[in-house]
Amino acid sequence: MKIIADENMPNAKALFSHLGDVELVNGRTLTHEQVKDADVLLVRSVTKVTKLLLEGSSVRFVGSATIGVDHVDLECLAELDVAFSSAPGCNAEAVADYVFSSLSHLYMTKKVSWLNKKIGIIGYGNVGKTVYDRFANIGCQVCVYDPIKEKSRDFANFVTLDEILSCDVISLHAPLTHSGLYATSGMIGREELARLSAGVVVISAGRGGVIDERALLERHAQLDGNIHLVLDVWDNEPSINQELVAIADIATPHIAGYSKQGREKGTWMVYQALCHYLRLNLGVVNERDAISAGWISSINANAEALKEEMLARSVQAIYDVARDDARLRYKYRENKEKNVFDWLRKHYVERDELNTCLIRSHDNDASEMMGAIGFSVQINHN
Repeated sequence: MKIIADENMPNAKALFSHLGDVELVNGRTLTHEQVKDADVLLVRSVTKVTKLLLEGSSVRFVGSATIGVDHVDLECLAELDVAFSSAPGCNAEAVADYVFSSLSHLYMTKKVSWLNKKIGIIGYGNVGKTVYDRFANIGCQVCVYDPIKEKSRDFANFVTLDEILSCDVISLHAPLTHSGLYATSGMIGREELARLSAGVVVISAGRGGVIDERALLERHAQLDGNIHLVLDVWDNEPSINQELVAIADIATPHIAGYSKQGREKGTWMVYQALCHYLRLNLGVVNERDAISAGWISSINANAEALKEEMLARSVQAIYDVARDDARLRYKYRENKEKNVFDWLRKHYVERDELNTCLIRSHDNDASEMMGAIGFSVQINHN
C-alpha cells in the first residue's frame, strides 16, 4: 500500500510505515501526478483536496490531521467513493493555550486586564467550546455566538453577534464557509467592526477570511490604534497582509493549534481512522508512545502573587506566544526564504500544551484557577 503524507505531519512515518510505504511530500504544492498511484492520502489544511487532485487516482482513503475541513471537497470524495476522516478537537487545547498566552502577553506588556472583563466567543465547535469552558471555569463573564450550535442542548450563554461585538475580549474560532444562511466569509465586516469599542482585544485564531482585513485596518485607524489585535489566521494565506502585521500586537503564521501534542493527536486520530477503515487492530502502536510528554513537568505556583500575574507568568513559562510573533517579524525582515509563511510553519519551534505541566500550590483557589486555565494541578497541604 502506498501512503502519501504531508511532510509536516508529526510521526507520520513512525505510525503509518507498518501499514505501507510512506512518502512525505510538500502539502502546499501537491499534484495529481504525485497521488495518482497512491492508496492513502494524508494531508493538513494547506492541501486543497479536490476532484482535480484525486480524479483518476487510486486513492481510496483521505485523512486530514486537522479540525477544519474547508480545504476538502467532501462532495467530491463521496462521488469518487473515497473514505474520509479528519481530527476534530485534536488541537482544541493548543488553540485555547494560544488565546491565554496572548492575553498573558497583553497583560504583562500593556497591563491589559481580562479577568474581570466581558468575554465574547465566535464559534462553538470543539475549539470554541474549549476556550469558552476555560473562561467560564475561571469565573469570567463569557458569552458565545453560534446560531447553528445554539440549537443544541448545551447550556452555554448563547447571545447575538451584536452582543459579542460589545465585549472587551472577542475570540474568533468560526470555520470559513461561503454559503448557507450563516456563511462566515467576511462576517466581521465594516458594519460589525464599527461596533467595537476602544481598547477591545480581538483574537483571530479560526480561519482567515472571516474578518474583512481592509475594514479592520480602517477601524484601527478610526480608533487611533487603541485596539489590541492578535492575528494567527489571514486572508489569502500564505500571502499575508503586511499592513496588518505592522499594527498587530501579536502576528503568527496560522500556528495557534501547533502544539507538539496537538499535532501528534491529529496524526494519531487519523491513524486510528485508517486502521478502522482497514479493519486492523490498533494494538501495534500505543497512544502513550504517539503523544509526547512536556519539557517542563511541574511548576510551584506562588499564591501570594496577583492572580492575573500568576496566571500570565505560569502560562508564559510553558508557551510564550511573543516568541512566535518575533520569529515571524524577523523572518519577513530577513526575507531569505522563498515562502516565509510556509517556512515558518514547516520549521516551527514546537511548544508544549499547558496540560503537560503540573502546577503545585498550597492554595486551593490558586490551584482551581490554574486547573481551569488548562494546567494539571496538585494541591500541597504541607
